[in-house]
Amino acid sequence: MQIAKVENDEIVIRIPLTAMLSGFEGLGFVVTNAQIFAPHVARELSDEDTGERLYVEPFLEAAMIRAAEGDAPGIRWDDDSAEDQALHEADNDRV
Repeated sequence: MQIAKVENDEIVIRIPLTAMLSGFEGLGFVVTNAQIFAPHVARELSDEDTGERLYVEPFLEAAMIRAAEGDAPGIRWDDDSAEDQALHEADNDRV
């Protein structure tokens, strides 16, 4: 299931409401009505922590790092990470 894609100049993430009905164990609760619970989840996804950082920022950063490490086009490595980049390229050269 693809939940994220580029639409115009935005990355859009769509999560089916049914995804909240199963697969999340150990939360201390069970979602019984995703339709009425979802707006509250969406609000929390858009909210900030006490440091004024969006809750989704760590998620976005992790995805960006995985894409960069996977040789996605459209980036330039910082000079500070040249050694890391050289190691990364050497790892990718291995067969």
